[in-house]
Amino acid sequence: MRTRHLIGTTLATAALFVGVAAAPAQAAENPLSTTGAQGMVSFYSMYVRACDTLKDGRRAVAQAVNQTTGEYLGGAEDTGGADGACAFDYFTEKPSRGDVIYLAVWRQDGAGGWQEDFRYTTWTY
Repeated sequence: MRTRHLIGTTLATAALFVGVAAAPAQAAENPLSTTGAQGMVSFYSMYVRACDTLKDGRRAVAQAVNQTTGEYLGGAEDTGGADGACAFDYFTEKPSRGDVIYLAVWRQDGAGGWQEDFRYTTWTY
């Protein structure tokens, strides 16, 4: 009887560890693309990145906000065209685990242009 109890406890403990190990981890980099622009938040390097992907004279813009605290994390504008170089902006604060992060990406014509092809996403850090 004691052997059955010990085996049952061992199996239950093993199942618990397998469940914990199989839980998805937060991605370190969270990209978001739209027509002509790509934005990304990197939690390893703590920056927001914007990349222009079309040679159309517009700029790519990416902005990140910590919705839990209301803090603006950073924003980048790639004004160099689709030349392979991207713009970066380092976080103003480090998010805490459980914070909801908002990332928006769009392109626009000039500094005061309208947002075009706007996309956004949120996730829990």
